[in-house]
Amino acid sequence: MNPFSQKSELSGDAYKWTALAVASLGTLVGILNASTLIIALPTMMIKLNTSLVGVMWVLIVYMLILTILAPACGRLADIYGRKQLYVLGIAVFTVGSLLCGLAADVTQLIGFRVIQAIGGAFLVANGTVIVVDAFPKWELGKAMGILSMIMAAAFVVGPILGGVLTMIDWRLNFFFNVPIGLIAMYFAHTRLREVKEFSGAEPFDYTGMILFAVAFVALAVYGSAGVLVGFTSLPMLASLAVGIISLAGFFSHERSTRYPLIDLSLFRIRIFSFGQISALLNAIARGAVMMLLILFFQGPKGYDPFWASILISPLAIGLVITGPLGGSLSDKYGSRLISTAGLIVSMVGLIGLSFMQYDIPYWVLAVWMFVHGFGSGLFQPPNTSAIMAAVPVERRGFASSMRAFFNNTGMVISMTIALPLLIGMIPLDEMMNLFVVGTANLPIATQIQFTDAIRFVFMVSAVLTIPAIIVSAMRGKEDVKTQG
Repeated sequence: MNPFSQKSELSGDAYKWTALAVASLGTLVGILNASTLIIALPTMMIKLNTSLVGVMWVLIVYMLILTILAPACGRLADIYGRKQLYVLGIAVFTVGSLLCGLAADVTQLIGFRVIQAIGGAFLVANGTVIVVDAFPKWELGKAMGILSMIMAAAFVVGPILGGVLTMIDWRLNFFFNVPIGLIAMYFAHTRLREVKEFSGAEPFDYTGMILFAVAFVALAVYGSAGVLVGFTSLPMLASLAVGIISLAGFFSHERSTRYPLIDLSLFRIRIFSFGQISALLNAIARGAVMMLLILFFQGPKGYDPFWASILISPLAIGLVITGPLGGSLSDKYGSRLISTAGLIVSMVGLIGLSFMQYDIPYWVLAVWMFVHGFGSGLFQPPNTSAIMAAVPVERRGFASSMRAFFNNTGMVISMTIALPLLIGMIPLDEMMNLFVVGTANLPIATQIQFTDAIRFVFMVSAVLTIPAIIVSAMRGKEDVKTQG
């Protein structure tokens, strides 16, 4: 029986709530890890005797692997099914978390984060599509809103939990994933089911995967390392050439093969393509916001990890409040109006943050954090539900993986933009002294200089939101849902 055939059947089917609960549990593992780890960065930098660049790579390498593997994980989900790959993802992520907690230095930690990211890629690519498979189109906004609220709640709890764990031992930020991962793996294995049969007969596009990975890594190296080495240096030009050639080869191969890694034909669907692009642009704009706020509170303001986590909570509270609201409104009015409005509100919050000063009253900063989070909560659930509803069920794995790919790509770009901008405005040794020596022993001028660098990055983020607003507004009106 087709679970999407009649609204009455789905309305009485408890499985959709089971799927949402299990997917939320798996998602919770990844979100908590990300939000607790951001809090721990300054402490890890000191304990592992490394630089800000070193600990930033702990974050960046995870996002890079997640991004590179996203299309492959989505394609495998469409070939073999969502459930078994989701369970596999939780298992690998849990093992990776254990190894990260045991890392002896930053090099080992970065290596173990690769393992963790492989599991995370399967989680991210399949978590959303499991929920989408279980809900009818007219309830997708509500489902995505609830999922968004849970994710936002994790962003509220995560930093506070991270602050407590970091004050005890920064390694607990990885170890705490292990029991949660084991519980999530058990429920995913015993409670999830496939909504359709997956034959496993279609071949996987290994050639496309290799070309895609080479192109992405080469272009990422050029975009990030080029800031420090020089974009016109010989190694960077070689990296750019490899990236362009591999990317051209990838597109040529994908158009000619029968079973491509990325189904380019789906990008002819206006809602799908414009939703993905607006998600990419939004991720570029907001990706480094929480990291910058953590650096501000633990650097110039001198707060410990616990209090820094408390102080950034207005950002996540805004997400919690508007997640379900944005999803429900999109079910009634469509994604274009709600998503675009959310991006506008988010930009207002970024503009407010870009005017922050070293001695800004906290309540002013809290208001702008809340506004930014409020806008992000309005944007994400409608945009996700529109993307997923626009494609046939047999291609939802691909749609979900591409959503993850564009979001993660935006996050990577955001961090690779933010870090060079910070380094360009304040020397690395002075930045390190903010966290090692402490603000009490540093000139006020140095602290103001660091704050000004953060302000500038926020202004750049606000400007980058403008094209996201334009693309979101151009997605069309045809995705407005009907009630039944």
